[in-house]
Amino acid sequence: MIINCTKKLQDELKINTTLSEVEDPLFSWHANVIKINRRKAVVLVNDASCYSVILYGLKVKDFKNISSLIVDGIYRTFVDDGINPEIISNYLQDAGEIVFSKTQNRTLVSRMNKGCEAAEVYSNFIVENSIIQTYLAKKVYGFIYVHCKSGTKHPNEIFYEELEKRYEISSIMCKAIKIKVKLDLEKFHIWRSVIVPLNYTFGEFHKVMQKLFDWKDYHLHDFLVYEGDEPIINIVGSKEDFEYQMDTPMVMESKVKLSDYLPKYKKLKYRYDYGDNWQHIIKVKDVIFDYDKNYSCCLEGSGDRPPEDVGGEQGYEEFVEIMSNPMHEEYESMKQWGDSQDYKRFDIDMVNRELENLW
Repeated sequence: MIINCTKKLQDELKINTTLSEVEDPLFSWHANVIKINRRKAVVLVNDASCYSVILYGLKVKDFKNISSLIVDGIYRTFVDDGINPEIISNYLQDAGEIVFSKTQNRTLVSRMNKGCEAAEVYSNFIVENSIIQTYLAKKVYGFIYVHCKSGTKHPNEIFYEELEKRYEISSIMCKAIKIKVKLDLEKFHIWRSVIVPLNYTFGEFHKVMQKLFDWKDYHLHDFLVYEGDEPIINIVGSKEDFEYQMDTPMVMESKVKLSDYLPKYKKLKYRYDYGDNWQHIIKVKDVIFDYDKNYSCCLEGSGDRPPEDVGGEQGYEEFVEIMSNPMHEEYESMKQWGDSQDYKRFDIDMVNRELENLW
């Protein structure tokens, strides 16, 4: 595997390289060292696709061990991206030992620079105290478009195609769970059935939940994992939540994956908007060992979610009553308010388009 280093990265690594011939761009990466949030990061961009791997918060000892970190970074990014385990194993074996080289040409350097720029743009998605930034890498390749013969594509799409051409098997294969999510209401039946990859973090799962119910992510949220009727862990999205910690242990959603708790535990609760107090009961229905997508898929569902800030179930009940009667004196004003809240009917096709393009 060839790592084509900028002069800046060569200086950081204290190496003096020559130009190596690239036989297969699938196993060749351009790399640069940049500062993100005043910390050093190495951004690697694949020559065949612009697919990115990002190492963050590197110190002197890390640069001395950079070859091992690069291999670990590629491996972890592939795993978290749902790439077929057989392909991961074959790719790392075929790539061979790392050889450092000078950069190849201006075109590839320009592509690498786009990856570096995108990493800086999405720096707020960095997971602190983690060197391998797999979530940030997803944001980066979701941001970039590459021109190719069939039009424009995201780097990950091109990379998956290149892997399938070489290994002649599906590039995506991961473990997933089928769950049913029900909004906990007395008078309304609102639910969704969905498949979610188990390599998602709870932070990514939060985004899935938002898309499933067309919430707008205006408010705070958290997860509770249950053993029987007792919560065993409170998974939160904000550091400020730790100021209100009770008896249940608490952890940041960016630090834990679904696979850390599921399918061992079968019941979760997702709470959104502590004012309106929307509680979503989540139950594990099945485990899928050979899921051929690396994104979630809504299978079915029923019911329209309440508008944001409607005032809980009581407010939603009043909203539905008024909206079901065009002759009601408050109908027009309520309709205008609902439109201002971007209130929509459940559309499974729209939900699945958004789930596929989550990044």
